[in-house]
Amino acid sequence: MFKIDSRTGSRIAALFAALLLPVAVWAQGAPTAVLVYADNESAVKIMDADGFGRDAFIGDEILAGETLKTVTSTAEIKLTPNGTIVKVARNTSFKVEALAGAPGKDTNEFALLGGKIRTVASRTSTTNAYRIRTPTAVCGVRGTDFSMIVQEGARDAVYVKRGMVEFSRTLADGALESVMVGAGQFADAFAASFAAAQFDPAQFAAESEELEFTGVDPAAVDQGEEPAAEAPAEEPVVAEAPPVVETRPATEEEVEAVKKDSESKVMGWLGEVLGFEIGSIVINEQTYSKAVIQPTFKLGKANIGLYIPIIYTSDLFNPDDWYHPAGNDEWSFGSEHWSDDPLAATGDAIGDLMLKIRFVEYGDRYVDPLYFNIGNLNSMTIGHGVIMRNFANDADFPAVRRVGLNTGIDRGFWGAEAVVNDLASPEIFGGRVKALWVLGLSVIADIDPAGDLPSAEREAVGDPIFLGTGVDLDLPILKLPFFSLRAFADAATLLPVTRNDLPGPDGVLGTADDVAAGAQVKAIANTDNGTGLEAFRNYGLVAGFLGKAIFIDWRLEYRNYRGAFRPSFFNSGYERNRGTYAYEYASLLNSAGMGTDAVTVNGIYGEAAFSIIKDKIVFNAGYMLPWSPDSTEDWVDIAANDYLLAKLEIRKGLIPSLDVAGAFSYERTGFMHALLGNASGVSLLDEKTVLKGEVLYPITKGVDFAVVLSTATSQDADGNVIYEDHKPLVEPTVTFETRIHF
Repeated sequence: MFKIDSRTGSRIAALFAALLLPVAVWAQGAPTAVLVYADNESAVKIMDADGFGRDAFIGDEILAGETLKTVTSTAEIKLTPNGTIVKVARNTSFKVEALAGAPGKDTNEFALLGGKIRTVASRTSTTNAYRIRTPTAVCGVRGTDFSMIVQEGARDAVYVKRGMVEFSRTLADGALESVMVGAGQFADAFAASFAAAQFDPAQFAAESEELEFTGVDPAAVDQGEEPAAEAPAEEPVVAEAPPVVETRPATEEEVEAVKKDSESKVMGWLGEVLGFEIGSIVINEQTYSKAVIQPTFKLGKANIGLYIPIIYTSDLFNPDDWYHPAGNDEWSFGSEHWSDDPLAATGDAIGDLMLKIRFVEYGDRYVDPLYFNIGNLNSMTIGHGVIMRNFANDADFPAVRRVGLNTGIDRGFWGAEAVVNDLASPEIFGGRVKALWVLGLSVIADIDPAGDLPSAEREAVGDPIFLGTGVDLDLPILKLPFFSLRAFADAATLLPVTRNDLPGPDGVLGTADDVAAGAQVKAIANTDNGTGLEAFRNYGLVAGFLGKAIFIDWRLEYRNYRGAFRPSFFNSGYERNRGTYAYEYASLLNSAGMGTDAVTVNGIYGEAAFSIIKDKIVFNAGYMLPWSPDSTEDWVDIAANDYLLAKLEIRKGLIPSLDVAGAFSYERTGFMHALLGNASGVSLLDEKTVLKGEVLYPITKGVDFAVVLSTATSQDADGNVIYEDHKPLVEPTVTFETRIHF
């Protein structure tokens, strides 16, 4: 055995320590960019050079070549060891290209690909040089406090709060034109006159709203000025006389430059807020022309979009020729009632004004303690979605326009959510309350599901009210950089409340078998059906897991339900099918035993969503595989309960030579039943399908041609859905549009 005495061992240990000391010192001083704060880690991603993303967590290093992307959360980065801090606003892409102090690097190099940042740069070491690149400019910095804003094709600006930066824009020939921007000044690479100018404090405050630091203190960053060079001792310094300032009138060229700069700012503002489209649209099998102005703008944290349409048959300038949604002249603003019924006129005017709202968005459901969305909403979910998931009030937009509401408040220990399908005529509404962090109670009501039916049929189905109630449990389990996991369990049921009597099993109204008006509790629990779970009908049980694996958002759950209720009862197609559900519940109520023969359905539902190639391709897919333990029917018949979701979006920039973009969304209940079955009146584009798709092709700068495909319900002159055999009549529609943006 080879032995080492104590003296030799000490010498070897000292030698290893001497060899490892430089490595330890280098490791301690190696430059890093660390994520030190985020409003919501789940809304921040780190993308590598190949476009693959991972979840961001506080304490993560952002390596050279990686990009920090924020969506609905701000973030803060700190460079070590020099102490520089960077605030990254929402909807921003910030790339770390190189860090000073790394082998062969003496400059910190970054890229702002879009959005806003604020940098408080340190002067504490030799690694105090910074270079920030944007799509059209370059900013050279030493110790200073400045902000940068990039809006693709519209703005590329720098605002300096303290210190001085060299700001350069790239000219057409590739050369750089530079200006020095000092404290209290700004410059914009897209301005007609590329020069430093004083910024208005109010303007600066508005631009910097999201750029105040939360997790780090800017005052702690050492921004001491570099020492001034000493004057030679042998030559006395002689004070210079104050310069003579000569005043003169501005030249025509200078006046014209100021005018062009002002015009450029106006056009830039128009480019940000104004959208316009012309084209055709099919409504109730009739083709209309349309001219629509769609301005969008931002007020603080609120995003606002308007929809100002003229949809007409042949004469744009003849109001009598314009389309009237649901029989309403949306441009009258109550003028026909002001003289004899001011109250009705006021209500009509408010309703017409509300129809011009496409959306109002404030905050984010998963980030902010308070959020609300108003307008035509394509996705409203309460809790985990056992009662309401992906509910949409815009399935038939723009033929039917509604101004809905989805809002919520989250105080950690408790919270609340609320939804309304149409503020002008609320019929579907409800909400959820959360307590003890993990428990939830939901109630959703539809007070007029039979409202589109003719009056005689409405009475025949009992003119019901649907009252859905549910409880849920949410348990976070794991949150790692590449994997997160949470468990959930939900139980829900739907109680029909009829306003008038229904005929019993004999089908004759006015006999002893009649179902009396009121809350039909036996539709949920009826001991005539058996004991235990056998007594229950019209319920749904859901349990599963959801989370994130690398860059994939996923959901996997088990479903069990029986009767006319099914999980996610209020979904994207509910508005057009609510009359059909009224028929289903009426059939259940007037059957012998109130659904004794109801079939139990089990199912496994899985869903995944991800984006690739720097978010240029976005994909979302889900499917529920059903089976029944107590049915002898073929699986194809049981497949009437399956559910398919498929969404694909291709964004601009994926195909540089064409710059074509597009999106496709297909949702259907009973997909395999329609595909493989032989049932009459069933197709892949019927009332159980929600289809949306568009292809966008750029014709020239600022002008796009769009082909839009969808399905829509047919409606009568009063806006009521037309039914055939207890099913809404649905037709596929194709429209062609020319979209103009500035």
